Amino acid sequence: MRQNFICAGHKSAGGGLGGKFPYYFSEKIKTKFEILAMSKTAVIEAPSGYGKTTAMREYLKDRQAHGEAVRCFTSVDEAPPAMYARLCREIGKIDEPAGKRLEEIKFPDAFTMGEVCDILREIGCEQSTWLVLDDSHYLLEALPEPVLTALLCHAGKNLNVVFITRRLKNKMLTAILGYGILHLRAEYLRWDAQDIRKYFKQAGADISSEAAAEVYRRTEGWIIAVYLQLCSWHETGEFSQAAVCQLMENLIWNKLSTEQQNMFMIASPFKGFTAAQLCVLLGREMLPEYAKEALTIPFIGYSSGQNRYEPHNVLSELFASKRREMGEGFDRRCLKSAGDLCRDERNIAGAMDFYAQIKDYKSLLSLNLDRHANTEFEDGAFLGIALEIVRECPREIRLDYPLSMLHIAWALRLMDDEDQAFKALMEELDGILPKAGSLRAEWLLLSCYLHFPVLEEMLKIVREAAVMFEGTYSRVILPAAPWAFYEYVQLTAFHVQPGKADLEAELLEEFLNIYSALTGGHGSGAGALFRAELALCRGETARAEVLAYKAIFQAESKNQKVIRIGAAKTLGAVALLKADTNGWKHALVTLESIARIEARSIAIKMASEAARGFLLAELKDFGRVADWLKNAQFLQQRMPPSIRKNGFATYVLCLINQGDYAQVIGLEQAVLSESFTVFAEILHHMSLAVGFLAIGDNFQAADCLRKAARLAMPDGLLHYFSGFAPLLRELTDELVATEYPEFLSKFDGHKNQYAAGWKALHGSIAASSLPAALTEREREIAQLAADGLRNQEIAEMLFVSENTVRAHLRTIYQKLNIDRRAKLAKMLD
Repeated sequence: MRQNFICAGHKSAGGGLGGKFPYYFSEKIKTKFEILAMSKTAVIEAPSGYGKTTAMREYLKDRQAHGEAVRCFTSVDEAPPAMYARLCREIGKIDEPAGKRLEEIKFPDAFTMGEVCDILREIGCEQSTWLVLDDSHYLLEALPEPVLTALLCHAGKNLNVVFITRRLKNKMLTAILGYGILHLRAEYLRWDAQDIRKYFKQAGADISSEAAAEVYRRTEGWIIAVYLQLCSWHETGEFSQAAVCQLMENLIWNKLSTEQQNMFMIASPFKGFTAAQLCVLLGREMLPEYAKEALTIPFIGYSSGQNRYEPHNVLSELFASKRREMGEGFDRRCLKSAGDLCRDERNIAGAMDFYAQIKDYKSLLSLNLDRHANTEFEDGAFLGIALEIVRECPREIRLDYPLSMLHIAWALRLMDDEDQAFKALMEELDGILPKAGSLRAEWLLLSCYLHFPVLEEMLKIVREAAVMFEGTYSRVILPAAPWAFYEYVQLTAFHVQPGKADLEAELLEEFLNIYSALTGGHGSGAGALFRAELALCRGETARAEVLAYKAIFQAESKNQKVIRIGAAKTLGAVALLKADTNGWKHALVTLESIARIEARSIAIKMASEAARGFLLAELKDFGRVADWLKNAQFLQQRMPPSIRKNGFATYVLCLINQGDYAQVIGLEQAVLSESFTVFAEILHHMSLAVGFLAIGDNFQAADCLRKAARLAMPDGLLHYFSGFAPLLRELTDELVATEYPEFLSKFDGHKNQYAAGWKALHGSIAASSLPAALTEREREIAQLAADGLRNQEIAEMLFVSENTVRAHLRTIYQKLNIDRRAKLAKMLD
């Protein structure tokens, strides 16, 4: 070191400011901490550099002095099960039986969620204890929502839990506010000019009010910037005119030795690093003394639990800019070393990123890409790399890594909207791969997707591929890949020719018998789901239910999330037909569970929400439909096409059941140029028919309905005709009676079953949404009135007088704070 540092801001054990200068508590934070002591749970939320961790640490020093225990847990960006295991061990230090049981259960799933939540709510300890969850933004992302809720709302004896995080997402913020949890935001940690003056005086610098106001103007009360101004004042007697980054350079960078500067530049590709990683980057078996000394400087955070050093963001950016200033050769060597380190640690994503930055395609293609090639939509970084390799990597390099290029091809196909790039790469690989052997078998298996979704052609290819695999499994297509590119309605995916649905079902099952065996279970359950959907649409409710459960069992055995979503949606539709409220609610819970457990998978979460939204919109329960499905803006966002189309179907159903028919027609006509499979086109024409009839264009409505029937009736697909019958009035009945009389009896039965089920479930949902203050009789009358019945009709139905109905309605209006029948109908719609 050239000079000693003034260590008022050294971040340690998770972050904050402290050291030579005494810590300063503003009056605002003192007041809040007095409330915190009386709170079971608190959340401290502020960006980096606000001193939130240090404030908590300094406050707890006094609590520890009075015999209270403090346990600290620092979250890091790691796999959720690993983070959860560490958290369980920390909880075990507070409540040993609870921690032990949580560790035995492991990361919660749908079956163990309840027990985990019960344990977390009741954590207890004999001694007054604080559990501080630092950098908990990682924890909030990793844990399922019910687990977080249980921890937030715990009732543990003698336990205070404090979450320290950078920024809360809106959903979590809403939950915290809803539960009444103490929430300390950045403004409570930010200093005003008076605080700044007191802080300087406490550190031995008596500045004027004007000077404190100037510091506030420069820093806006950001504690780390105020600290830097204090350092500058102590060193020069003046406040720095440079930006915070320049202050960092003056106060940190320029005081480092050349060796130390070089060390930080070499490590700068990483946001944080361990001592062992730094040794590798420096080519040393042990850290040299200059490195140990450099790691004690201010703004280098250290987590003892992870043995990890993390420079503050401003300092990290400074190190990276200095690295780039050294020239292209030095920058490239640093990034190459970073990539090599990630590769050796099996951090393939990190290695890919660093190699891609320097266009080191040889190193990139030498990586094992199977997991990333089978990854889901949110791994946009890999898709970008895959496209870059296809477009820019020299052909001679691609020739040296044929297996990796097959992984690249599969990744392109999984994105669906990169179909042309997939076809071009497959054509190139066809010309360079040997005509026999494992690589040709992989190519042949992949090539079946050149014909998706034509099952007859796909089946021919997998039969040939199976012979070439000679009893081995694919190394390219893995079960983790999203089946059918996130299309959870198998009729939408594979029903491509009217009148051939039964044949397609047979072909799909035969295809899957071979294909799933080659891929370790990819697509398991899709055949049963196709038949379940087919049975549902034909009015064969009992058969549909059995097949949907079969699909779920097969899908769960191979973790086929897309199939599970489709099967749950089908069971929801079955429950409606059976007027089974509990079964319908269970389908919703299943979809909610998938979305919650797979929260890190954006696409699976969206697919679950789209399926759930369709079931809710069908029963006019719009309030619980995911927000993104209520606004057409999502149609312009990047997402897998299947999710966009299913989201579109949910959005249109919302519009139909809300009476916005003009927008329905406009949207459906806008997508006429898109390619539809048969099943999707049926729903498209049905939606248009409803819209046209509602605006009085009976001719167009009848024409659209006839188009839908020409596609549906050859396979006896009656379900949507039954569902839309109330909106299409006599049109559907006339069409079936005159043009498809062979289906009339079955259609009438299915239509009546649908109507009865819809009324029962809608009534149940509406009743459950009424305030608990209403009596059972009041709920009954409220629902009948909302359904449009007059007072006399209600009186006759319930065997009471009309005056009694009027009296009940007056009470209902008073309890619901409304003044007319129309508002009651709107409340229950």
